[in-house]
Amino acid sequence: MKPPNIGLAILTGLFLMAPSAESQEVSAPDDGIVRSEAASFSVETIAEGFSVPWAISFLPDGDALLGEREEGRLWRVNLASGAKTEISGLPEMLRSGSVSSGLFDVRVHPEFEQNGWIYIAYGIGTEDANGLGVDRIRLNGNRVTERENLFNSQPLISGKWHFGGRLGLSDGYLFITTGDGYDHMVLAQELTAHAGKILRLHEDGRVPADNPFAGRPDVLPEIWSYGVRNPQGLAIHPETGEPWLNEHGPQGGDEVNIARAGMNYGWPVITYGEEYGGGPIGDGITRKEGLEQPRYYWVPSIAPSGASFYSGDAFPNWRGNLFGGALALTHINRLVVEGDRVMHEERLLGDQGWRVRFVEPGPDGYLYFAVDDGMLMRLVPAD
Repeated sequence: MKPPNIGLAILTGLFLMAPSAESQEVSAPDDGIVRSEAASFSVETIAEGFSVPWAISFLPDGDALLGEREEGRLWRVNLASGAKTEISGLPEMLRSGSVSSGLFDVRVHPEFEQNGWIYIAYGIGTEDANGLGVDRIRLNGNRVTERENLFNSQPLISGKWHFGGRLGLSDGYLFITTGDGYDHMVLAQELTAHAGKILRLHEDGRVPADNPFAGRPDVLPEIWSYGVRNPQGLAIHPETGEPWLNEHGPQGGDEVNIARAGMNYGWPVITYGEEYGGGPIGDGITRKEGLEQPRYYWVPSIAPSGASFYSGDAFPNWRGNLFGGALALTHINRLVVEGDRVMHEERLLGDQGWRVRFVEPGPDGYLYFAVDDGMLMRLVPAD
């Protein structure tokens, strides 16, 4: 399909960042090729007609699995032709017009050709008592033929937003993000609830014995770290294997954090954001002893979505960069990472007005992303 007219947004507006970070303005092109700071590329549209495409993962045969959140559907997409086929046999999940639930993530196991496992995260329960479930499934063609439930959050709460629901596989472990349930933000600081946490399991759902709170009767053993609001991006660092996450702040204060064992990231005790419509959250403080500072943060909010590290060959100058979508400020966000610090930010395609739901490198090295308008697209090198 012919790609839409594209451009590169000028980096505008005031935003706060970690003191180590540095940003630079870029200008829009006039010939349909985006010449960004570190790469030149064009945009290809692969498929259209999706309803809130939320996640993607790639199969070794060259197809991709794409999940729609609100409809709770999973599609097999042929990346060459754009043809899509629905996967049948998914588990029952919470789909409701008044609750932001459905299918949140899909992750093909790195050793899929040997074990055939695909991991999914989805909403469970009812409008009045809901949470997050995680399964692993196997397919026969386009049908689920085997399913194992690995995790269900507890307690179930009357949440309408902020499920989290991102998955990451790293060195035999499964990381899961959970949101705070919006009206239940105090749970992010309570170790008797899964809400507002990063969780770590073995790939088969067992709790690792070396989890930071394992063995304590007063703490849920799956908890790896806590004090987060609504992490909609989880990216495994290609060298360290550590999970990096981006999370929605309230009004301002979106954050990037590295999820490390036992650490408390402070929500809602500390935040760089404020209440919707103005006013402090809690004591209105941004720092407190014993609570972690973000690696990077944004004021005003960009509303970050699905994130990934780039390690492909198509864009060598992007290797090691952390990419994510931006919903409120409608762009692809590129962060230059050195060690555990964010050094620089660049914003791509902001002039298109696309609410970008995820950014994920494919096995071909191209950078795939989807937008609320229902399009699956990719960035390809201009040359």
